[in-house]
Amino acid sequence: MKKKDLIQKWLDHEQLTSTESEAFKNLDAYDSYVKISETAKKFISPQYNVEQNLQTLQDRLSERQKITNYRINFTYLARIAAVLVLAIGSYFMFFNQDISTVDTLASEKTLINLPDQTEVTLNALSSITYQEEDWDDNRKIKLEGEAYFKVAKGKKFDVVTSSGIISVLGTQFNVKQREGFFEVVCYEGLVSVTYLENATQLSAGNVFRVLDKKIVKTQTSLTKPNWTENRSTFSSTPYKYVLREFERQYNIIIISKNLDQDKLFTGNFVHSDIQTALQSITIPMLLKYEMNDNNITLYKQ
Repeated sequence: MKKKDLIQKWLDHEQLTSTESEAFKNLDAYDSYVKISETAKKFISPQYNVEQNLQTLQDRLSERQKITNYRINFTYLARIAAVLVLAIGSYFMFFNQDISTVDTLASEKTLINLPDQTEVTLNALSSITYQEEDWDDNRKIKLEGEAYFKVAKGKKFDVVTSSGIISVLGTQFNVKQREGFFEVVCYEGLVSVTYLENATQLSAGNVFRVLDKKIVKTQTSLTKPNWTENRSTFSSTPYKYVLREFERQYNIIIISKNLDQDKLFTGNFVHSDIQTALQSITIPMLLKYEMNDNNITLYKQ
């Protein structure tokens, strides 16, 4: 009998003849076969409940179907949302395509002519936004920063800032809106300034200022703001606002060491020569300065 037939007969627990039994014992792997046989006798197969496992399988399939349906619904909703986003975006692009925005960088000024030939000069780091459509009937402009206006005569002209609204018919005025600082200067005509729902009328030569939430009314002899001619002028202004303006005009960073930045400053500095400008704001305050690349450090003498 062939070796494999002999082993198969033994595995099937068929009776071996004495010759076959002797031949099986002489196999090289006899001991291994016996050990496998003894171990198999000790093996107890786990009980298997057909109905219980069938129910478990059905539950898992049902749960997977729910997940699949959720994914399908989510995909469907996502597609609807995408369509809505595109539709809303198209709507705003269509109806707001006539909105214009002009921004200036540090140390930059620019002149803008509005549709009615009103002139707006933007100071450094400032921005205006306005709508060109029906401009003659709705002259309204949003300002962030500082700008000088020469308003053409016509219907009411509004300048909207985060601190207040300035309204005129035709005049020349300057508006400055910075953090903690709001100022309107009328150079010609009449200006109405609405601050905290209270309106104030300014005639030529009058100044309305809100400094750290305190209203101050003063006068000026200037016929236009000095910054339009590259010079910043200050009158009894906290030093911190002078330093911030200096940073805007020269695009630098000022570091102050133990300085009283609430101390009032009266004076000016030019926008064309940084050394001369630094002397203008440091000598009156008895300060020294050091320049290092784009940084300027101020300290007491």
